[in-house]
Amino acid sequence: MSLFQELLKLEEQGIDLIEILGQDSHLSSPLELQDVVRTLRRESDLYVELLYMLTHRRFPAAQARTLWQAIQKNKRRMEDGLGRAVLFRVAAADYLHAKSGILKGIRILAKPEMDQLLSYVHVDEVTSVFSRRYFNEALASEVQRARRYGSSMSLLVLDLDNFKDVNENYGHVEGDTVLRQTGRLIRDSTRQTDLVCRYGGDEFAVILPETHNSEAYTLAERIRTSIGRIVMDPAVTEISNGPLSGEDLEPADRDRVTLSASIGGATFPGDCDEGDELVRVADRLCLEAKRLGKNRIRMSGANGKPESWS
Repeated sequence: MSLFQELLKLEEQGIDLIEILGQDSHLSSPLELQDVVRTLRRESDLYVELLYMLTHRRFPAAQARTLWQAIQKNKRRMEDGLGRAVLFRVAAADYLHAKSGILKGIRILAKPEMDQLLSYVHVDEVTSVFSRRYFNEALASEVQRARRYGSSMSLLVLDLDNFKDVNENYGHVEGDTVLRQTGRLIRDSTRQTDLVCRYGGDEFAVILPETHNSEAYTLAERIRTSIGRIVMDPAVTEISNGPLSGEDLEPADRDRVTLSASIGGATFPGDCDEGDELVRVADRLCLEAKRLGKNRIRMSGANGKPESWS
């Protein structure tokens, strides 16, 4: 789980780290929460993520720490001048907008409305999994986290086989239905800490924190098996247990389409040093899986594992 996700999880529990570290409120109990805060303080990217939660802009680590300290000083100056308590968020808006000019034309937006807005940005509207934009941010964060702690993380790139046949025989409306079901099946086949994203038209990517390539292969096989259960049959006219409506073709004119997936996987740091290289390796192996006959898995050779799992 990335640092940003950990902060969001604490926020969902009613623990506002911006208020606590911004000295708007203080911890009364329990002791384990104080340990969490002490641990977070040692994170070099803590202020990067806190300011991202506040502004939805990521600053370099050194600049983020400097900005946080400047906001705290601004908070004290405002309190001395006004003779009353000033919230950290108010001091941040004043400093970042009025004092430094870093943020231009800021607007106030309540958290429920902001969460709703972000759901459109971070979630793909067709599949209800994370968007490509979120994938790029999350991958960079997880690679950085794995590098910092000396751990492994893996990436799966998945391409639906024969998806063109679905659109040609059943229409794009049913094609979107297949994509939605695929997204749901991948989420159901992975762990809560894994991040499922729509990578392209009929491509998905799964970020697997704290995962070696052998463990990634196990998850990939679970996903491949699940997708293999999706059948579009004109005689049955259903996708698994979901009704079909069709667009232009009569059932008799349609071909039976069985879905499958070709999957490529790579692991950091065994296969690469950077996130974009991790994507290239996994994508190349996904293409190899398709060339070898589709409906198979190609994993990297990291950690001494064979190159040609299938």
